[in-house]
Amino acid sequence: MTLWLAAAPPADCAPVEKEIHGTSLEGQLMPGQKVMAVPPGCRDMQRMDFVIFTSSESVNLVIKQIWGMPGDILSVDDKGYVYVNGEHVLTPFDKPYRLNPYFKRKLKKFEGELHDYLLMGHPGSLDSGRVGPIAYKDIVGIVEKEEGRARP
Repeated sequence: MTLWLAAAPPADCAPVEKEIHGTSLEGQLMPGQKVMAVPPGCRDMQRMDFVIFTSSESVNLVIKQIWGMPGDILSVDDKGYVYVNGEHVLTPFDKPYRLNPYFKRKLKKFEGELHDYLLMGHPGSLDSGRVGPIAYKDIVGIVEKEEGRARP
């Protein structure tokens, strides 16, 4: 199930409270948890931030964690494990992220220097492991630091 938020944040930089629905980041963000989001451009995005984006594969907005940024190096090994700059990408439960063979072939097409964002959740969820890197234009919100976050 995909995590999604009910509506896009407003065009100004005032934070907007949103509630998490779904379990694809469980371990990091929980269903029913409330977060504050600001539009991109209101602050710099950083690795490990949670961001909200749109996808042609869902009518809902999706929230995932930034693992790779433009300029980073993406690689996928023969077993389907995903790396950014030589470091394992981890699931929200701190296990190495591993793609199934179909999605491994899809993501391998993007190996090398990233031009967009690698946004990840649990394997199989609607994230970059399934749809490839996400363009800046598709990011609609950056989640402000929230209480109870498992990773810094």
